[in-house]
Amino acid sequence: MESSHRPLRGTLLVLFAMNLSFAYIFLLDPAVLSRMYGEVVLDNMHLFLAMGFGSLLIALSIGAFLAFLNPVKNAAIVLLLILANFSLFITDVVVLAREQMALTALLPEMAFFLVIATLLIRFFPIKEREKKEEDKIPETEIDPLEVLTEPSIEDQKKKN
Repeated sequence: MESSHRPLRGTLLVLFAMNLSFAYIFLLDPAVLSRMYGEVVLDNMHLFLAMGFGSLLIALSIGAFLAFLNPVKNAAIVLLLILANFSLFITDVVVLAREQMALTALLPEMAFFLVIATLLIRFFPIKEREKKEEDKIPETEIDPLEVLTEPSIEDQKKKN
């Protein structure tokens, strides 16, 4: 593990665990889901939507695990996770603005989505470039001013 990517890997591991646990709740345990959001009765349509969201959470947790394994190589996945968490935060803001759910039910997940997106942005993987000898400018023994003031070879041939 590279030491410069440890905070990012920790964030990705937490995101992997949280997404996987919520995917389990949305897919396999709708009674817990109903209790989490205030004893809401889930009809067939809401169960279908919950299962769809649960399967999306599984895909996001797989992406978080792949990015955990190699953050620099999978920087595009990290960017996708940033966008996904930020869009889920915006969705919660819209739901709160429409007064569709209570603030107490939405505040924990809003905070989670915003903190995870912020941490992923803060620790976004940057490939550390190795300085090659080709990138270095070679030192010259000739003074650059002398090169400008001395007549060129073509000018000397014209004079002769």
